[in-house]
Amino acid sequence: MATLQVSTAVVVDDVESKSPMSPSFSELKSCSTFSSDPPSSLHENEVRSTYHIYHKKECHACISTTIDPAKERCRGPTRKDRKAKRERKKLEAAQQADGTLSPTTTNSTISAEDCSFFLHTPYLAFHDPPRVLYIGDTKRCKPAVLIHTSAFWRTWKLQLGPSIEEPGVLDPRGVVSWKNNGGDKETLEKDGTLLKGYKVRTWRLWGETGKAYVHDVKTARKTGNGSDPDVLAPPPAVSEVDVEKAGSFASSASGEKMVARADEVVYLKWESPFSKDTRRYHFNFRGMDFYWKGTGTVKETRRMGSWLRYNHLKLIARIPATKGADEKEEPSQREVCLGKYTSSIAAMKAGTFELYDEAIWRLMVEHLPSVAQGRLKIPSETEKENEDSHEEIQDQKADVGEVKKTRLYQVIVATAMCMIIGEKQKRETVKKIIEGLITEGAGGGGGG
Repeated sequence: MATLQVSTAVVVDDVESKSPMSPSFSELKSCSTFSSDPPSSLHENEVRSTYHIYHKKECHACISTTIDPAKERCRGPTRKDRKAKRERKKLEAAQQADGTLSPTTTNSTISAEDCSFFLHTPYLAFHDPPRVLYIGDTKRCKPAVLIHTSAFWRTWKLQLGPSIEEPGVLDPRGVVSWKNNGGDKETLEKDGTLLKGYKVRTWRLWGETGKAYVHDVKTARKTGNGSDPDVLAPPPAVSEVDVEKAGSFASSASGEKMVARADEVVYLKWESPFSKDTRRYHFNFRGMDFYWKGTGTVKETRRMGSWLRYNHLKLIARIPATKGADEKEEPSQREVCLGKYTSSIAAMKAGTFELYDEAIWRLMVEHLPSVAQGRLKIPSETEKENEDSHEEIQDQKADVGEVKKTRLYQVIVATAMCMIIGEKQKRETVKKIIEGLITEGAGGGGGG
């Protein structure tokens, strides 16, 4: 279960933006939007979830609610920790071979109910397949979001929906199978919901993902036993295709092949690369604007943590404008902080990601009912007016836990990982440029 921490305040008025804070839990059922003025006091049981983002094999990331003491160290796991991990893996392999340990429970220290996440970065030579965000602690769990990058970190495209979870859409390599390829480059650019598939090549470079799967496909091609994933079956006749039941699978009236497609697409864009707000990213989700930006209200408390002061981030949701009491007044937009990311000095840890579940719950119930529908209980007008019902408040607090299962929550986690990866790559690029200039300058100065 996600860690619930007790807090007396959710501070959002940092050095970059004086953003109003989410209301107290007593204001939970109020018909009005979030208060533009920070409340003087908050309910002491403000619900939030803390995720620890650990590196796994350099290119992957585990977003866990459980602390790993070995990876919390500044220099990473010790030799003793690595030895214990190898022994644990050998024991699990032996138990799995004997049948005493199920393959699905191997390395599953975190249950799916805890809503932990795993970010897998597949590698195919000469290709740039999207990263995949899984709901769970391994890539054997349920996929939720495909994350596409672009040149110079300008735009991140997120494809999500139940169709991605369908068997066969993602192959064991962690990429979209060729039979679900949506078309050529021009077609994919016109329709963002179509997926880009990847063939299984007859050759494989060292380090590419899906080694066992590629070898099995090559063996099947040589022996003729089994089906080839790159050979498409003939499309069914039009009369056999029920378009209404096709759901998230694209088809045409001419009987073309049906391919999976995303139900929803979200674009995270770098708004102002050449401005004072260089860490400002924006995405729109169902009509509401969200912004990732730098923050100065959190810090790494350990030694050398001050070097990370420009690495911390926060997520802001901009509430739709409402008219003031005076009709002459212009509608004012208000902001609410939904989460913050604190970068870590540890070698094997990216940082700590804290999400304000209660604020996200209020946001969905009051302003995004389409996201809350079917998952969260939307209070009626009578329930909103009755602020003294303790039972109703307890029911609503229990309902906050369902926030983690919504699509908005997955988008927030996915965009957070985009920001973390993008900002890190930018810093590394700038570092290499500076080192190159210093090296060239030193070499030029030595000539006589």
